[in-house]
Amino acid sequence: CKTKGGAVGDRLAAPIALLKYQTTRSSWKIADECVQICGGRGITRTGMGAKVEGFKNYVKYAAVYGGSEEILADMAVKMSMKAFPKQAKL
Repeated sequence: CKTKGGAVGDRLAAPIALLKYQTTRSSWKIADECVQICGGRGITRTGMGAKVEGFKNYVKYAAVYGGSEEILADMAVKMSMKAFPKQAKL
């Protein structure tokens, strides 16, 4: 889709990749803290730990399914660098 500022995908790919990266990292940290709080129950598949175990597994599957964190971060940086003005100094 062409718009005034250019193709939407070109403008949104980097921010979406960074959002996915941050969401995945935050979710994994939350899942890890839940396991730490629940102790041994946090890694059981039945009883009180079932929800924590399910969330932990879901977060990992979502991270893999959506793309590797390192690849997404690298892609976002490369696409952002393309959008920088040529005269900008880093």
